[in-house]
Amino acid sequence: MKVILVNPAMNMKALGKFQGLLEPMPVIGLAYIAGVLQADGHEVKAIDQFTYGWGVEKVIEEIRDFRPDVLGIGMLTPSTPVALEIANQSKGALPELKVMVGNVHADIFYREILTTSAVDFVIHGEGEYTAQELVGAFGSGDTDYSKIHGISYIDEATGEVRKNAARPVIQDLDALPYPAWNLFPYTRYGLLPFADVAYPVLSMTGSRGCPYRCEFCSLLYTGSNYRKRDPIKIVDEYEFLHSKYGVKMVGFVDPIFPLNKKILFKFCEELMRRGLHKKMVWLSETRVDRIDRESLRIMRASGCRRILLGVESGVDLLLENVNKTFTTETTRKAVRMMREEGIEAVGLFMIGLPGETPEMTRQTIDFAKSLDLDFAKFAITVPFPGSQMFEDLRREGRLDRDDWENWTTFQPDPNKMIFVPREVSNEYLLKMQKQGLREFYLRPSMVYRHLVEIRTISAGQLMHGIKGMFL
Repeated sequence: MKVILVNPAMNMKALGKFQGLLEPMPVIGLAYIAGVLQADGHEVKAIDQFTYGWGVEKVIEEIRDFRPDVLGIGMLTPSTPVALEIANQSKGALPELKVMVGNVHADIFYREILTTSAVDFVIHGEGEYTAQELVGAFGSGDTDYSKIHGISYIDEATGEVRKNAARPVIQDLDALPYPAWNLFPYTRYGLLPFADVAYPVLSMTGSRGCPYRCEFCSLLYTGSNYRKRDPIKIVDEYEFLHSKYGVKMVGFVDPIFPLNKKILFKFCEELMRRGLHKKMVWLSETRVDRIDRESLRIMRASGCRRILLGVESGVDLLLENVNKTFTTETTRKAVRMMREEGIEAVGLFMIGLPGETPEMTRQTIDFAKSLDLDFAKFAITVPFPGSQMFEDLRREGRLDRDDWENWTTFQPDPNKMIFVPREVSNEYLLKMQKQGLREFYLRPSMVYRHLVEIRTISAGQLMHGIKGMFL
């Protein structure tokens, strides 16, 4: 079978002046599916529309020229309108084409998608083996889709939407083929300006699932069923990325990596045994309450240069409200240890959490400035589909809107913000987001650190950042 996989762009105009802060990121979910389908002998082509900067017309032209049997599209919330436009136009150009979509947004809104668009199948949960089985059925001519777990579709006999039994999560993550990065424009990827240390950069996963239940987090498709890979096999892939693609930096996309200290030490020791700590660097995201000095030291020795921390707020009450289960004092200790052990710290903050008052927003910005962070991101809270926050607010009737392209944490139009706490105004949140960026980055000590010590933000990114702070 000929399969084409598309990573759709979002409407960049919706981001206004903030669009210059985005850069293409590795599409690891589609790359995994491409790897599985390639291993099955299918002819696979990938289109990363966001990275190429193509319009829908160019994507349709490529699809028409390739003449695939199957079109697969990843569907994150902000890219949903573009994804559906590609699905509809592709089906119009190639009526026999089978169209399948997946990812969190499709998982949740499958019924609406199937009944109002040209999409034929929605893949729920982890998509690798479901896509493999579904495409295999297309190839064999088997139209009994009822036996394929993890999909939704319209039953031809009844005309009704049918959702099959869920597919169990993948327990043996190491059995998956490596992501097929050869099909993607991997040399053009980054991890966001505050995350990039060296290029080329690609993503890896060392685990799936998360045992924590932060109320704003969209982990519907992996859930709390935590599964970990063999640390030696993680290093095998890490080394493969360097030898095959010349990768100099790996960013782990796990919600927390590593969660298990025993795995961390085995992973880091193996990196050093193979000499990879002299050839590559790596980055991960973790919680502040998972940090200890012993772990930081071996992480630094093995090539970890920067860690993203989900700090979220400078107010303990707000942290408790979203089930973070740590305090601001925990964050202070973690950042202090990172500074002392030579690992750069990125603080991720949320403005406009439920119940947040103007005083609390101010407290969060002041807290960020009081920490010895290297980077800070102030994102306006968006209750993304798949999160408990989304479910709670929708049940309260406070999320009755489907302008999906505006569901972004950097929204320059106050009238298009998705959620605003009752205690503040749209305009106030936007003002404080800009003010937080200005106050954090335009301090003399921070300007010196970025120009002289860190030096990983390009001049163009710096100009876009300054523009976003003031306009």
